[in-house]
Amino acid sequence: MTQMGAVPSSKLKTLLVLGCTGQLGRLLRACLATSPELLADWQVVWGGRKADTSVDWVYSEGPAPKADAVLALWGVVPGKGDLADNVMLAHRAVEIARDSGAARVLHCSSSAVYGPAREATENSALAPVNAYGVAKIEMEQSLFLDVSSPSTEPKSAVLRLANVVGADSLFGALQSSHPVTLDAFDVGQSPIRSYATPTVIWQAVACLLSANAVPDIVNVAASNPVAMHELLEAAECPFVWRPAPETAVLEVSMSMARLRRLTGQTLVVPPQEMIAEWRRLTEALA
Repeated sequence: MTQMGAVPSSKLKTLLVLGCTGQLGRLLRACLATSPELLADWQVVWGGRKADTSVDWVYSEGPAPKADAVLALWGVVPGKGDLADNVMLAHRAVEIARDSGAARVLHCSSSAVYGPAREATENSALAPVNAYGVAKIEMEQSLFLDVSSPSTEPKSAVLRLANVVGADSLFGALQSSHPVTLDAFDVGQSPIRSYATPTVIWQAVACLLSANAVPDIVNVAASNPVAMHELLEAAECPFVWRPAPETAVLEVSMSMARLRRLTGQTLVVPPQEMIAEWRRLTEALA
């Protein structure tokens, strides 16, 4: 990891991470601190909106540092601002990448673009059921429809992240002192979701940073979708059932075929390992 004002080593490539103080950023920082081998041959400059102990570069203070690639974690989530700003933030990331000399910028989108889906591929039809999914589609489309760039660099690629272990509402409920309430569907199942652990996200990032060519869009998750009650059972967390309302979605899962080909890994993460990683990172963040 770099220190504020540190001179990057010429032996390492530099990744500038935008949005390191958000929930996802904190998880990824803790993950990389405990497992630095996930991003071998790279050093990270952490970018934030305010200067604190976790920020190397503040957006409003001086020009962007030199970097070989940019990872844009930032974005507006429901209840935290204007979702339309996701388009602006994506283009701001491209501008920062261009200013830093980066050849590649990785943007974070969401499985919410698919809506209800089973094993959705990157080419599947998009049918979001909420405004957040719509906003992420608009963000993606704005990147690939932009013809104003004077050059082919930086190259933009979109990571469609699944629910992130430690960052979605289920894990917030896990930390409550009350039993978790789960929707029960007619098939006798709790909601099924693809989940991405911070480790899997770093594996995907490392692969896309080193590849000679990257696809425009890559699904990012463990390759095994997980029923939410399986995570709660692995965590030994009590839960109660309720009949699923009509608006509830049984399954949102993504195909990991493309990411498995890129990484050469199976990316299978059992629920017990997801919970173990969450607990390890929670302890590291304490």
